[in-house]
Amino acid sequence: MNFTIEKANIDDLGIESELRHLIKEAFNSSTLFPARHLINSIQNNASRPGFFLVANANGKIIGCNGFIANDFNLNGLAYVGYQSCWSATHPDHRGKGVFTGIINEAKKLLKESGAGFLYGIPNNDSLPLFVNKLDFVETPSLVTRIPNIPFFRKYYFTKRSVAKTNACTIDEAQVAAHKSTLDPGAIKTIRYNDSWLWGKVLRKKKIGITVPVFYVGGMNLADESDLMPICIQLFREQNVLFIQLVSCKTNSLNVLVKGWRTANLNGFIFYNLNMPSIEHFNIMFGAIDVF
Repeated sequence: MNFTIEKANIDDLGIESELRHLIKEAFNSSTLFPARHLINSIQNNASRPGFFLVANANGKIIGCNGFIANDFNLNGLAYVGYQSCWSATHPDHRGKGVFTGIINEAKKLLKESGAGFLYGIPNNDSLPLFVNKLDFVETPSLVTRIPNIPFFRKYYFTKRSVAKTNACTIDEAQVAAHKSTLDPGAIKTIRYNDSWLWGKVLRKKKIGITVPVFYVGGMNLADESDLMPICIQLFREQNVLFIQLVSCKTNSLNVLVKGWRTANLNGFIFYNLNMPSIEHFNIMFGAIDVF
């Protein structure tokens, strides 16, 4: 089957509606996202705009993929990473190369424009395609939970030093502001000295009971020794029983906390476009569109 791939005019509400209906059908969902949901999800204050690529056949959109831009810093140099999200192919057109065609076109366009890399956390359906056909590299996701028990929580913090070079760090203020726009009132910021972390409180079922948990979206540490005081401050400000962190395995900040184990979700995937070699990706789950 022949199809063409192009950037969608996501500001056109008719096109955005077609994309929302496509995603609903692709995932056999009972609900339709509200108008402007996709527009808002890819628009933040990054130095480059986000966008959607779509596959068209006979005047109809049969596949799509969104790309959210975020600003990163590596060894004092600025780069833009694009998160792959909102992947959808109409059920009638699966197995015809629609999804791989869209991602390969994105790789070409973004490399030519000087973007740094592509990244994301794919679902179970798209992960094999990203890794086996599209040459993305998967890095495991790690999780740890710090309990609100004063004596016991001290066990989770180390006094190790964080690597100062070759760490690709996301603009946390940019991500937190975007999430606050998408979910007003839900995002909380905890500060200590010049350091801060952000996230939101969710009620989750743990060991048979539902408890409040603070899910950390990301952190910005002016001093690595600030992490434990920030978490203590968080427990004081937010009435939660646990702090949960989900992080990329190569995040250099991981050494500050103990208790990491492999998370029950797919790993972070990366495709290098124009970057030098990177040892650490300092990225946490808050950067992902589903946070």
